[in-house]
Amino acid sequence: MKTVIKTIEVYEFNELSESAKMEVINNHINFMLEVVEYKDMSENMKLACNKAERMKTPWFSGSYIFDYCIDEIMESVNGYSFLSDGSIYIDN
Repeated sequence: MKTVIKTIEVYEFNELSESAKMEVINNHINFMLEVVEYKDMSENMKLACNKAERMKTPWFSGSYIFDYCIDEIMESVNGYSFLSDGSIYIDN
């Protein structure tokens, strides 16, 4: 048997680099698009998805969600711990 002790540095959102912050935000947007059903979306997210549909540009959904929902996103990611690359840290 081998015992290994490893130190992992974790960060709060505001301690991350700008690129890591954008990774967190993009991952959260992708998560919301994949998991949240339309009927359960916030009003701002519905507006963003409706705009993408109306403009016939579904590939811009994430950008519209960023524009319409950044405050909600920031509130959602607050309190999590992240690795330096913006990956969420889950303590096992």
